[in-house]
Amino acid sequence: MSLIKCKKCGEMFSDSYKTCPFCEEDDAYYGGRATKRRRRAETPRRKAPSILGPVVVLVLILLVLLVVWLLFGDQIKTAIGGQKPPVEDVIPEPTPTPDPDPVEPADTITLNRAVLALDVGGKETLKVNEETTETCAWSSSDPAVVTVSDTGEVTAVAAGSAVITAKVGSAEATCSVTVKAAEGSDTTGSTTGSTTGSTTGNTTATVDISKLTITATSEGGYEGDLASTSETGVFEMSAKAGEVWTLGLKGTDASVTWAMDGDSNGVCKLEGAKVTVTGTSSGRYATIVGTVGGGTVKAIIRIPTISVRTAERPSVLCVFRRKTQKSTTKTPRPVV
Repeated sequence: MSLIKCKKCGEMFSDSYKTCPFCEEDDAYYGGRATKRRRRAETPRRKAPSILGPVVVLVLILLVLLVVWLLFGDQIKTAIGGQKPPVEDVIPEPTPTPDPDPVEPADTITLNRAVLALDVGGKETLKVNEETTETCAWSSSDPAVVTVSDTGEVTAVAAGSAVITAKVGSAEATCSVTVKAAEGSDTTGSTTGSTTGSTTGNTTATVDISKLTITATSEGGYEGDLASTSETGVFEMSAKAGEVWTLGLKGTDASVTWAMDGDSNGVCKLEGAKVTVTGTSSGRYATIVGTVGGGTVKAIIRIPTISVRTAERPSVLCVFRRKTQKSTTKTPRPVV
């Protein structure tokens, strides 16, 4: 809505009037007639401004300020207060010292000896030629013949042969060891088998094998000498199944160790010096070795052959007498 200046009277009036109301009043007043003033056109009322918009804007501003404070509050406080953040003491980590000469695991190894010959009781130390940081494991294929320590020391126990194996990781090396019997001992027969036996008498004596005789004593009180053979230090006797004999040795006070030489072939069992005959197959025999004073003697226990004429088995191949019998007369028994 705007105002218009009347050209006639010079008054200002609203443009909602077609003519100047002041001039019409004057005309009516001076003309003797009253004129009815026109009502002004109603203008639409303006709505009151809403406060919702400013409130929303204010909330958004506060949220932005809160996020900024959460993210950069420490920096803002430091910049305002002039305080520096605390500095943590940093301790440098020690630099590891590399191994100057690292030793890699060996793929293959060798020993200082590939073949070794020893006498009974002899010793020799084997070594791995390659340098390695891993532990070497030693083993013997037959500890009854040769033993080996954790340091590679080989000890000959009995006549025979065995293989010593050294293992480092996955690598292996072997040494073949042959053990010879001591001088003066009998090397006839097998060198492996049961070593169960007993030791009696003086352990330091040295004896002459040719002057020794093996004796046998039965549970019934009979004792006698085993029959000698053409071989020095080897004696023989025959015995029936179920008989029990205790072996002895005449001609020395030295200690005697009895052991089965090889397989017993089912002929007998040896417990110390006690021999229990178990075999029934005629002609079979077992050899028992007695070690004394650095030498050995042998007792051959044989199952007798059945006589065709008498169908009787001969007794042991030796002359027996009762211990209580004072007479020195010996009664010979049949000999095979």
